[in-house]
Amino acid sequence: MAPRIPKRTLAVCAGLLTDGDFSATLEQTMSLDNSHTGSPAALELASFWLQRCLATHENCRGTEPAEKRFVPTRVVYVGNNDNEIRLVETSKELQGDNPDRRFVALSHCWGPVQIIRTLQNNYEEHLKHIDPSLLSKTFKEAVHTTRTLGYRYLWIDSLCIIQDSKEDWLEQAATMCDVYRYATFTIAAAHAPGGDIGCFEKRDGIVQFPFFVEIPTAGVNQSDGTKNARIQFSSYGRVEAPLGREPPLYGRSWVLQEQLLSPRMLIFDGPQIRWECLSMHGSERSPLGGMSRHIGHQKLIRSGVMDDEDFFNKPDQDDPDFSQRYQHYAWCYTIMDYTHRGMTQPSDRLVALHGIAQALVRKTRYQYVAGLWEHQLWAGLLWSIPHTKQYTATTEDAFDFENRNNPGVRHKNEVAPSWSWASVTVPVVYPAPTILYVHRICEIQDVSVTGTPDSQTGSVRIRGHVRTGYVNSIYPYAIREAEKAYPSMAFGKHTGETRLFTFRDRSFSPTNYFIFSPTRPKDSKNILQSSEWRLARGLWRPDQVLDPQTEITFIAIAQQNSGTEEGKLVTTHKEDDPLTVYTIGLVPTGRVEGEYKRVGYAEWDSCSWYGYLCGAKSRPGRDIQKVEGWRSKLSRDPLYGSKPTGKETHDHRFESDTLPNIENYQKSAEARETVVTIV
Repeated sequence: MAPRIPKRTLAVCAGLLTDGDFSATLEQTMSLDNSHTGSPAALELASFWLQRCLATHENCRGTEPAEKRFVPTRVVYVGNNDNEIRLVETSKELQGDNPDRRFVALSHCWGPVQIIRTLQNNYEEHLKHIDPSLLSKTFKEAVHTTRTLGYRYLWIDSLCIIQDSKEDWLEQAATMCDVYRYATFTIAAAHAPGGDIGCFEKRDGIVQFPFFVEIPTAGVNQSDGTKNARIQFSSYGRVEAPLGREPPLYGRSWVLQEQLLSPRMLIFDGPQIRWECLSMHGSERSPLGGMSRHIGHQKLIRSGVMDDEDFFNKPDQDDPDFSQRYQHYAWCYTIMDYTHRGMTQPSDRLVALHGIAQALVRKTRYQYVAGLWEHQLWAGLLWSIPHTKQYTATTEDAFDFENRNNPGVRHKNEVAPSWSWASVTVPVVYPAPTILYVHRICEIQDVSVTGTPDSQTGSVRIRGHVRTGYVNSIYPYAIREAEKAYPSMAFGKHTGETRLFTFRDRSFSPTNYFIFSPTRPKDSKNILQSSEWRLARGLWRPDQVLDPQTEITFIAIAQQNSGTEEGKLVTTHKEDDPLTVYTIGLVPTGRVEGEYKRVGYAEWDSCSWYGYLCGAKSRPGRDIQKVEGWRSKLSRDPLYGSKPTGKETHDHRFESDTLPNIENYQKSAEARETVVTIV
């Protein structure tokens, strides 16, 4: 037999190993197989993380007595071998004197390959036995991990929810926040886009795993029993995910609540394993600390779910109003994150976030209404479908714009009121961070919602200032049906680059202007050539395909002063700066007088909402231009209509949280105060 040649690796020193328990764990792993992420060495490290959290992390412990803690309706009993795997009804087997109500949850992508499911016709069979040969690779390896770490019960959605029972599915979906909240830990098959990939990945453990080297302590006679110093090292050459990119699992909408609700997660992330809990995070590169995925908005939501204080009312804040706004801002960012993820069934739009919402409802006195919060409803209404990339998902192309299951921007069967972001099937954005600083200029008189976690109806009644007009919409790429209806007005797939749209030899960005007419266009055959059209300063983002001859009622929701210092691109917000007004576009339902549905979102810059163009010449970077490079004079170009007549100035100062002075409008704007009901 040829002599065994020792492996060599380049390594970096991680410092003196002073943690006795971790030192003992590393010593044990050095003699174990470490050829894949489910190897004895890898799971020994996972066991160290888990046991340390359970024993020492006060923040990670629930406050309820163990015998009263939530358990799911069903779990999978993994037993000691594959012959014992079966479905368990916890009301029958995990009650009474049974001391072990602990369970583990699995977070995974279903993928394109069909996985085993519990159905009405195999339910009784699964209660007796689940054939291990029918389990996907991910399920088999999750079962192995659960057993190895000393647990008997595993919650898997496809097995613990009767998939062809709408009643059972809704009942279990309503408890989803508790499933992940009360699981001892969650196994995340992060790198696997489907069940056929599995949790474990082969790797060279020497390259991926930390190790230590014992060095004799200088000047000490070791015959007296003094131990050698242990120096920890981490190898170079390990495989890492691209910077800033998440594994496939974190590109799925359903998984967001699993990320945010789980107090502990054991993450199988390609060639290495990771750990995250409420108190620490670790990886094989940095076992006792490393980069956490829970940063920014995720950290705020996660803390809100776990803390005992009111999510929207932090007692230690000097400015309670801004604190509320900031907490709501975290929710808005969560919505952007969530809607930019992939979802196999668009009809799950509302229910797949229900777990997080229910967890937060328990930590605040405010009402959750169809994806929005009633006390910040005015701000929650300011979502839109962007023309350009405003939010970059951490998982590349997580939302599939070409998905055949998502042919329309609106749901075939409505799942939410039109004023909710859940009423559309595509990614949405909020004006972030602007939404932190805008001021409410409408009055929310009432909001009501009814329905189930997956489908809700409701209305909101708003008193505010309205204007009417017509828009020749430029459609975001996400509204795919616009390519057939109005191909010349469909905007290409957003890439994050500045792109221009051409109208009557003028080139402009739809983020700076929209094509507007205060009166109905007369030329119905050649809409684009109708003389009534002009360019309005601001942006219009439709929610759906609209006939250009459809009258739209705009209602003002919020505004702020917004200007620019001369010669600079820095935005200012002085009280004498021009006004930017944030509105939503409505059309009548035709059922009841004063009842509307939402069809889009518009921002009106430079006081254009009030019928003026204040400070327009001092806003660099927002000009329109001819192809040859001609730049317009805003007050003279015929595309903007005639120069306003009558009162030529108006007051840019205003009072927050109330309706503006109606006298502040140009007469030509024809603004009026009214009450609208939006459904």
